[in-house]
Amino acid sequence: MRRLIQTLIASVILLILSTTLTAGVGSTAFLALLDESEKNFLVSHPVVSVLYDPAWAPLEYLDIDGKPAGMSKEYLDRISDITGLTFEIDSSLDWQQGYQKLLGGDIDMTASLSSTAERRKHLVFTDPYLSAPLVIVARQDAGYIGNLHELQGRKVVVVQGYSSEEWLRTDYPTLDFISVGTVEQGLRMVQKGEAYCMVENLLVINHYSTNLGLNYEIKVVGNTPYIHALSMGVHNNVAPLSSILDKAIQSIAPEVRQEMYENNLPLQYKKAIAPATVQWLIAISVFLILILVFWIWTLVREIRGREKAETEKETSQQKFEQLFSNAPMPLALIGFEGSVIAVNKQWYSVFGFQGSSINHVSTWYDTVYPDSTYRNSIKKQWDESIEKAKSAVSSLIPPLECIITTQKGVSHTMEVSGTIFSDSILVTFFDISERKLALEEVRHLHQEAEHSRQIVLSALEDQTLLHQSLMRSSATLDAAINSMIDAVFIIDVQSHFILVNKAFLAYYRFSSRDECPPDLSSFKLLFEAYTENGKKLDTQQWSGFRALQGQSGTTEYSVYKIATAERWVGSYSFAPIYDTKQTLLGAVVVCRDITEEKAYEQKLLFQRNHDFLTGLYSRVYFEAALKNLRNKVPFTLLIVDINGLKLVNDSLGHEMGDAVLRKTAQLLSQLCSNDSVVARYGGDEFVFLLEDKTADEAERFIRNLENAAKQVAIESFHLSLSYGYATRSSLSEDVQLVMKRAEDMMNRNKLYESSSAKNKSIGLVINSLFAKSNRESAHSRRVSSLCAFLAEQLGLPEREVNRMRVAGLMHDIGKIGVEEAILNKPDSLTKEEWEVMKRHPEIGYRILSASSEFNDLSVAILEHHERWDGRGYPRGLKGEHISKQARIIMIADSYDAMTSERSYKKPLSSEEAIEEIRNCSGTHYDPAITEVFLATIHRFGAISN
Repeated sequence: MRRLIQTLIASVILLILSTTLTAGVGSTAFLALLDESEKNFLVSHPVVSVLYDPAWAPLEYLDIDGKPAGMSKEYLDRISDITGLTFEIDSSLDWQQGYQKLLGGDIDMTASLSSTAERRKHLVFTDPYLSAPLVIVARQDAGYIGNLHELQGRKVVVVQGYSSEEWLRTDYPTLDFISVGTVEQGLRMVQKGEAYCMVENLLVINHYSTNLGLNYEIKVVGNTPYIHALSMGVHNNVAPLSSILDKAIQSIAPEVRQEMYENNLPLQYKKAIAPATVQWLIAISVFLILILVFWIWTLVREIRGREKAETEKETSQQKFEQLFSNAPMPLALIGFEGSVIAVNKQWYSVFGFQGSSINHVSTWYDTVYPDSTYRNSIKKQWDESIEKAKSAVSSLIPPLECIITTQKGVSHTMEVSGTIFSDSILVTFFDISERKLALEEVRHLHQEAEHSRQIVLSALEDQTLLHQSLMRSSATLDAAINSMIDAVFIIDVQSHFILVNKAFLAYYRFSSRDECPPDLSSFKLLFEAYTENGKKLDTQQWSGFRALQGQSGTTEYSVYKIATAERWVGSYSFAPIYDTKQTLLGAVVVCRDITEEKAYEQKLLFQRNHDFLTGLYSRVYFEAALKNLRNKVPFTLLIVDINGLKLVNDSLGHEMGDAVLRKTAQLLSQLCSNDSVVARYGGDEFVFLLEDKTADEAERFIRNLENAAKQVAIESFHLSLSYGYATRSSLSEDVQLVMKRAEDMMNRNKLYESSSAKNKSIGLVINSLFAKSNRESAHSRRVSSLCAFLAEQLGLPEREVNRMRVAGLMHDIGKIGVEEAILNKPDSLTKEEWEVMKRHPEIGYRILSASSEFNDLSVAILEHHERWDGRGYPRGLKGEHISKQARIIMIADSYDAMTSERSYKKPLSSEEAIEEIRNCSGTHYDPAITEVFLATIHRFGAISN
């Protein structure tokens, strides 16, 4: 009876197990793979708790609804279907919290874990089902790391509780580790410079760097000897579960696994070449390079020298042309033999001469100096200045003041100066007409004041000598004084006022004579006087009291009226009054309000010494400051250059370029100390004069400037700067050579920085175009897809297919130079608007040719509107003279334009467009490419969908 009961119980258990497994997989196939202990485990333990890492994408993470997702989740779902097990995932715990519960047995398993010595004390592991290398990631400016020993002394980020932390702390205990909670936290620390690098799984690094937008800020800088061989880890309490999971994983079909990989792994990892294949290819490449290296070496030596010279010459020429063309004052470039090589726009604007009417210095002298005597005098002084500069081995010709008559007969007083180059002279014209008029007016007013003072003194002398005509002289004196525009007062030796005129009351802001105190001593209760530097003057230093002390002369100081808080600047002429026996009788003072004149002088001085756009010091001021340091050391010259400014001007307009210059100047001013000089030196160059600063201090300043520049964005343009500096530490070193060394360093650095800046600027341009016109954005993306499709049908290599995809996307990038109103116009374009639109291939060519990354596409963009019969634009090329890339874009562009909706025309059907292209084969389009297009276009829609 007992045996029968046992048999029945066993039968019931097997029946339940069979039913459970059959419900999970639909058959008993998996059940046959299990032994009795494994079957019993499934019956007794149908629900399994799972530790899940919510911050380890793409392997494990939470989707937008907060549900578990990733490769591990897909494996668990497949295993659940096969075994009938139910996996309960607690997504409320972070990895560090859940990992301790797993080790303690409170959680049964985790789905994605690498086996380590420490973990094997508590867990049983399945066979690995996925592997990925551990790599080192750092910022873009970091160099290559050959091995982990090179990280000594640098901060290394690891995720707490991950296998990477256990391996590194065990094998490299002396490294400086920083533990973080998630991969994202670690990458942010590397991005901000709070840590040097991070060591982690390549799959996870690729995912987070892409999602966080860090691909241009961090990069892989080295490999490690470690591999993440990912298994499922089961606690020792439920050890049989490990073998069940192993058999379930092996039961998953290869094509199903492949599908799971494609759903989750990054594209760049799935298409990676096997390491063995890479090593084999490298070996072949090295062998071929060794064969060619000797021959190449002989050529490189010559080419390098020529390329360097050409690059330096081209860079220097571009900077000079930009500065020359856009300078706010007239400039002329003169040959040593007297020929006028070039003049800038401001020269034409000021002097009015057009075309080649002034082609030699002799013609210039005859035209602008009509008086022959004055002409000969100016010519002699100018020639002597040139010879003096040459003999002194100086490149600067000192300013020469002269009166120049323009083509319209208007005379300008100008300071003409020059800079001697190796083969020519750069002549600068600075208009000082307004300054001369202001100074003449001030001089004239002083002469009037002095004349008035002489009249007063003469009248007083007459009064003393001719007492009998006192009344008549007094009346004359009173009339003369009250008719003067300057304030006049006469005091006796006790400073009592003997006489004041009407202008005196207005000068001191008195409404009547009753408001004026009886003596000058009482003025100290009403007024205060200050020097130009803001120092308060003692009462005895006032002009009236100085005259009573026997002094005479002219002085200036500011006056502050205490009652009304009014301030003004006064000019005072003062003198004592003596009788015939030289006994002091009193004093006379003539004063005038010169506040506006002083302000105007300061304005002229500011305009001369400051750049009109940025407000920084001008080049004239900088060169004067540099000249003052000829007998001083040490000092450092730092040159800062804006990368990609010409591209911004060409594509986004000069208003955007000016905004970049102003923002850069604002940043430089904020970082510059009060004892340093910062000036705009050229179109996109700024220069610092760091007095008493060494090279190390300049390096620290540059690092601060680099960090600050990274935070600056003008609209969507990110500021990029190049630097160069040189320190003068010896009085024997020529100042100009120090400047040359700084420029050379800046030019070298610009070679590395400018390419990246130009590439980023091109991305800005294409995004700006798409923002201007949704229609252009959609059109460009469709043309991109069709170009890639045609390239594939033509049998082009994969690299060329990808380049055609990019070329199609950027084929209309030149339309950034077309007004938004024309781009989005709902009606047909006028003839004038069409001429504007036809310039977009040339604009696109200039933009892309400035970038090393996109230079090879620039010709295709220039030629994509050329026709096979030679009747296209902009150059009218014909047949095979048109690049193949341009011929592919021509067909793709035409097809999409014909089949797309336009407000001013109805779209053609696909069949109508195909027939139109067939009819234009040999006229508009390359016949061979057209034949491939006609044969395959019916497949394009299906593939693109």
